[in-house]
Amino acid sequence: MRRTKSKQVKIALFCFLLGCGMLGAVFLALRLRGSVVVKFGETQLAAGEAMSYRQDDKMWADDTLGDSGFTMRSSGCLVTCIAAAVSMETGNEVTPGALNHLFSENQVYDSEGNVQWAAIEEIEGYSVDVFQEVSEPEIAQNLAFGHYPIVRVRMHGIGSFHYVLIVGVEDGKYICMDPLEDELTRLSRYWNRVYAVRVVYAE
Repeated sequence: MRRTKSKQVKIALFCFLLGCGMLGAVFLALRLRGSVVVKFGETQLAAGEAMSYRQDDKMWADDTLGDSGFTMRSSGCLVTCIAAAVSMETGNEVTPGALNHLFSENQVYDSEGNVQWAAIEEIEGYSVDVFQEVSEPEIAQNLAFGHYPIVRVRMHGIGSFHYVLIVGVEDGKYICMDPLEDELTRLSRYWNRVYAVRVVYAE
């Protein structure tokens, strides 16, 4: 009798663990849906002196994105990446706070604080490339031309969507400026999975 009960317990435990594993696999598949694994090829593009900003810097953390209820602290990763890219490309420092002010004045944000890419191109001196597909060669080519790709990733690989700025390559790994980190990180921190690519140019 005890053997029968013990066997039933083992079967029940096995079924439970199998079910958990299947649910976990489904969850992971859904979280990673739409992403492309990006790994660098043979070309070496060293990361130079990267401009690094934090979206939660006290100087602009509580500034709202346009007329929305969202702030730089909560939702300013994309704007912060654009500010860093523009600063490095032009050689003129443009802080996230100043760029957010410019975007707010020019109705770049919608009511939810989302960036409207076409609106950025209406600002004198700014242009945008919105790539329909994630392509590692496109990322590498932009870096080679001195442009800095802004990529959408998931925090810790499977967390919330987040934007980071690819600033170069070291030891065959893409190096990123993360608006929530004090130091540069590697794209591998986000499992090398990219969901979208944007490049903003400024004169």
